[in-house]
Amino acid sequence: MAILSLTRLRLHSWRAYPGFILWVLGSILQSLRCDGLLGLMLLRDRHNAFWTLTLWRDQQAMQTFRNQGSHGQAMRRLTQWCDESAAAHWSLDEAELQQAREPDWAALQQSLMRDGHFAPLPLASLHQREHWIPAPALGRGRLIRLR
Repeated sequence: MAILSLTRLRLHSWRAYPGFILWVLGSILQSLRCDGLLGLMLLRDRHNAFWTLTLWRDQQAMQTFRNQGSHGQAMRRLTQWCDESAAAHWSLDEAELQQAREPDWAALQQSLMRDGHFAPLPLASLHQREHWIPAPALGRGRLIRLR
């Protein structure tokens, strides 16, 4: 059964960008080399927020990527960069996997608020503490599909 993994991060300051972007690029390269990656979308939202949606062959492929390499190291730095961080993943059947390739971002936002894990962050925003996520901006040039 396929897995959809969704994350949303918000940088607490523009000063966090240089380090964050370097680790993002490393994580993207790592993911594109991973066995089991079925899809990858990045959404540049407003107010220093970023979404990722990845589709995986199975739970093991997703967990292997998540915990190793650049991505695993970047996860340990989130508390330095972010004031908002939420993540969730769901199992998908074949029909749901096909639908996930053209995601309904408003529905995903609602699902992330309902089912997501909100990381404990030392600089947590009010939204983070209240488990509230603004709807993503989907304007031109904000969504990048890499696979």
